[in-house]
Amino acid sequence: MYSGKASLILILIFMFPPYTWNRPIDDKSADKPILASEKKKLDQLLEKAAYFSSFKNDSCLLLSHEALRLARAYNSVLHETKALETMAEFHYENEQYKDALDNYEKLLIIYTQTGDSAKKASCHISAGLSYFNLGIYNEAIRSYHNSMRLAMNMDDTLLIATANQNIGVLYAEMNRLQEAMSYYGKALDLYRILENREDEAGILQNIGIIYNEEKNYREALGYYLSALRIYNEIKDSLAIGIMYLNLGSLYEDQRDFKRSLDYYNRSLEIFIREDYKFGLAYSYISLGSVYRKTGDYDKSIGFLYKSLEYSRMISLLENITDCHRELAEVYAAKGDFKSAYEEINVYEKLHDSLFSEKMQEQFAEMDLRFKSQMKDKEIQDLRYEREKAVRDMIRRTIALTAIVTLTFIIIVVTSYYSRKLRKANEFLKKEVEDRTQAEKELLMIKESLEERVIERTSELEKAKLKAEESDRLKSAFITNMSHEIRTPLNAITGFSGLLLREDIPLEKRKEYNDQILNNNKILVNMIEDLIDTSKIESGSLQLHPEAVNIDHLLGRLNEPLFENLARKNKPFIEIIQDKQDKNNLTITTDPVRLQQVLWHLLDNAAKFTVQGSIRYGCQENHQNMVFYVADTGIGIPEEYKEVIFEKFRQLDESVKRKYGGTGLGLYYARKIAEIMGGRLWYEPQKDKGSVFYFSLPKNHLS
Repeated sequence: MYSGKASLILILIFMFPPYTWNRPIDDKSADKPILASEKKKLDQLLEKAAYFSSFKNDSCLLLSHEALRLARAYNSVLHETKALETMAEFHYENEQYKDALDNYEKLLIIYTQTGDSAKKASCHISAGLSYFNLGIYNEAIRSYHNSMRLAMNMDDTLLIATANQNIGVLYAEMNRLQEAMSYYGKALDLYRILENREDEAGILQNIGIIYNEEKNYREALGYYLSALRIYNEIKDSLAIGIMYLNLGSLYEDQRDFKRSLDYYNRSLEIFIREDYKFGLAYSYISLGSVYRKTGDYDKSIGFLYKSLEYSRMISLLENITDCHRELAEVYAAKGDFKSAYEEINVYEKLHDSLFSEKMQEQFAEMDLRFKSQMKDKEIQDLRYEREKAVRDMIRRTIALTAIVTLTFIIIVVTSYYSRKLRKANEFLKKEVEDRTQAEKELLMIKESLEERVIERTSELEKAKLKAEESDRLKSAFITNMSHEIRTPLNAITGFSGLLLREDIPLEKRKEYNDQILNNNKILVNMIEDLIDTSKIESGSLQLHPEAVNIDHLLGRLNEPLFENLARKNKPFIEIIQDKQDKNNLTITTDPVRLQQVLWHLLDNAAKFTVQGSIRYGCQENHQNMVFYVADTGIGIPEEYKEVIFEKFRQLDESVKRKYGGTGLGLYYARKIAEIMGGRLWYEPQKDKGSVFYFSLPKNHLS
C-alpha cells in the first residue's frame, strides 16, 4: 500500500528535475557592462560549482555562494541567476527541498523582472515538486497552476504536458482518482505527439498505479510492464528501480509476498548503488510492510526504522507518517500495546497536519479558482474569435455588396446596349449559381463519404479481427473434432476387424467387444454434446424439472467416475464424495441436465489429474445450493480463467496436445447452468489443482 504511492511521487521527481528545458535568460537589468576579468572570474567559479554539483559535493555550495556575492557586487543578473540555479539544483538533487525552495523563490523574482516566462514556468514546476515532497499540497497546486497558465500563454507543449502530469499526481495523492486519470490522459497524448519516450513511460507508470489502487491488477500490470520496457530500452536505472517498487506493491496487494520481496530487494539494490534517499526510504518501508504481513516482526521493525531515518533526512512527511502507522501495527501484533499506542499518537498528529481540513479547503478553493480562470480564458478566446468572425463577415459583406453593385452597373450598361447580351449575362449568372451550389453539394458529399469511409474502415477492421479469430477457432475446432472422432472410430474399426478373426479366444473377444462399446459410447456422447450445443445456441433446449434427491444423484456418479478413471489408466486416484449435513435433501430441477453438468466437471477433473484425489459434493450457502468438484490436477493459469469457458477453447489447441476433448465441455456446462438459473465458476486451489463450483438458487428447493 505504501510502495505504490511512493512510486507515484518518485516518478515525477525523477522524470522532471529542475531546469531541464535549457531556456536562455534575457539579462535586461544590467545598467553597466561587466568587465572581462570579472566575467571570467565568475564563469570559473560557476564552472567549478557545476563540477562539484555533479558529484554531490558540498563544495558546490561554497563556490556558488561566492559567485552569487560577486555577481551582485558586479550587478550581473545573468551570473546571479546561474548561481541561484546551481544551488537550487544541488539542493533538489540532494533532496533538501526546503533549501531548494528558498532559491526557487529568489529565482521567480528575477524571472519576473527579466520577463523570462519559460524559465519562470519551469521554476514553478520545480517549486511545486518541492512543496509536494514536503507534503504542502496547497502550495504545490498553486505552483502547478501558475506553470500551466504561463505554458498555455507560450503554447509550450512540453511544459503543458509536465504541468498536467504533476497535477494528476497531486489529485491521485488526494485520492481523487478520476480527475487524476483525466490529467494523465492529456499529458500522455502530448508526450506521444512530442515522441518523448521517457516521459511517456512515466505517465504509463502513474496510470498503472491508479489501476493498482482500484485493485484492477491485470490493467495495472499491463501499464507497469509497458513502462518498464521503455525504461530498459533507454537504460534508465533509477526509473527501473522505481518500477520494481510498483511491481512489488502490485504483488504485495495480491498477497504474493515471495514475488513482492524479490522486486523490493531489486529496487533496494539499485537505490543503494545510486545513493537515492527517496528510493531507499520507500524501499525500506515496503520491505517492513511485507515482513509485518508475513509475521517476521523484528525484521519489519528494523526496516521501518531505516525508512524513518532516510525520510527524516529529506523531510519526507508523508512517508514518516506511514512509518509510524506501520510501527503501531507491528507493535500491536507483538502485544507491545504501549509502544503501539505511542506510535499511533504520532501517526495521528502527523496525518492531521498532512491532510488537515483547512488544507483541504485551501486546495479545493485554489483548484476551483484555477478552473474558473481557465474557463474565463476560454470565454475570452471565444469572444475574440466571435469578434474576428464578425469583422470578417462585415468585410465580406462590403466586398460582396461592391461586387453586386458593380455587377448591377455592368448589367444596366450592357442592357442599354444589347438585350441579347443582358440575356447572356443572366444565363451566365444562373450557371455560376448552379455551379456554386453543385460545388457545395459535392463538398458535403465528399465530407460525408470521408466520414463513412473512416467509420466503415474501422468496422471492417473489427470485423476482420473477429473473422480471423473465428476462423482460427473454427480451424482448431475442426482439427480437434477430426482427431477426437477419428480416435474412437479407429478403435471401433480396429477391434471390429479383430473380432472377425477365428483364432481370437473368448476372453479377448469379450474385451474387444467392451472396447467397441466404450468407444461407441464416447462417440455418441460427443455427438450428443454437439447437438445440445446447437440447441443452446438456437434457444430450443427444454428443461423437465422434478424433485431430485441430492445424495442419490451424487452417489450415482461414483461408479461411472471409477470406470472413467480405469479407462484413462488412472485407477489409483482417490475419489471422495462428501456427505450432506442434512439427509434426504432434495431440489426441484432437471435431473438429466444437472447430472450432465456435474459429469462434465468430473470428467474434466479425471482428464487433468494424474495423481492425488478428486473430491465432490454439495453445500448450502445462504440462498443457494452449491455443488463442487475439486481435484489435484495440473491447475489452470490465471490468464485462462475465463477462456476455458469459451466455445471450442482449450488450454492447448495444438494437434499434438497432451489432453483430448472438443473444447465444448465447460462451455456446455456453464450454458446449462445459466439456463437452470444457476452459475458456474472456477477457483484455483492453494497448493495445486482446481475447484469448479456450480450454484442453484435455494428457493428451487422442495
